[in-house]
Amino acid sequence: MNWNEFKKRVTYYLFGPHLEKNEQILHIVHRHPFLMFKAGLKIAFLHFFLPIFIWYIFPEVWFIFLVWIIYGFIAMNIMVFNWYFDAIIISDINLIDVKWNGPFDRSSVRVEYSKIEGTSYSFKGILQTVFNYGSIQVNTQGGEVRIELSDAINPPKVESVILSYQEKYLEDKNLEDIGSLKNLLTEM
Repeated sequence: MNWNEFKKRVTYYLFGPHLEKNEQILHIVHRHPFLMFKAGLKIAFLHFFLPIFIWYIFPEVWFIFLVWIIYGFIAMNIMVFNWYFDAIIISDINLIDVKWNGPFDRSSVRVEYSKIEGTSYSFKGILQTVFNYGSIQVNTQGGEVRIELSDAINPPKVESVILSYQEKYLEDKNLEDIGSLKNLLTEM
């Protein structure tokens, strides 16, 4: 098994509960990993470097420092899972907005390509402009925002990917409808 096949299997395993049967993932949009840097440094300092330094001074109470470091590993994993599972899944059937608020609190919202009215993105500030991350919104019929991902990587590209898959889906759907209409007319 090569790396790409392994990566694909893991992706389908992790996002499987949000997919329908035989639904294919075409693209996944995550928040920019740059945003984890500050929180990651804080966790590393408070839960790894600091307890190891204090343990070096007071080695007799090693158990307290061990629990402290284990808590740091848990906090780091929660931060990484929160980044990975806050995503927009672009599938062959529809868009899925996945939110992960904790190990026992996750949700998803589905929007069919035929119900998408438009998409928009925005950059706010110099950091978002320089590092090319911003908010992306998918508007549905009626003008309401159904899917929104703040701090998404490369929003212009994401917008064009969503619109191209929407166009392909609608073309395929129209051809399918025309074929079934032809069959119905031939039977009559």
